[in-house]
Amino acid sequence: MILLSIFSFTLSVLFLVLLIFGLVQCRKHSFAAGFYFFLFLIIGKMYSYLIPPIFSKYIDSFHQNVTSPPMGMTIGEMVSWILLISRSLETIIMIIAFSFLIIGLYRMWQSHTIKT
Repeated sequence: MILLSIFSFTLSVLFLVLLIFGLVQCRKHSFAAGFYFFLFLIIGKMYSYLIPPIFSKYIDSFHQNVTSPPMGMTIGEMVSWILLISRSLETIIMIIAFSFLIIGLYRMWQSHTIKT
C-alpha cells in the first residue's frame, strides 16, 4: 500500500514536471496557444491538489456542528453538491485548455496553408 502511494505521488510529480517543461518550451518557441494550454492544465492540476483539503475542513465543520449546511441540506447532499461543483470546474478548466490548443493549432495550420 505504501509502495502504491509512493508510485502515485511520483507519477503526479513527474506529470507536473512535464507540464512545466511543456509550458517553458511553448514560451521559448513563442507558441502562445500551447503556453495557455499548459498553463490551464497546471492550474487544473493545482486545483485538484488544493481544493480537497479546503472542502474537507468545510465538511468537517458541518460534522462538528460549527455550521449547518445551507438551504436545509443534509451533510450527504452538501458533499454531493461540492463534489459535483469541483468536478465540473475541473472539466471546464480542461475544456478551456483544449480550446486554446485547438484554436492555436488551427490558426498555425491556416497560416502555413496560406504561405504554400
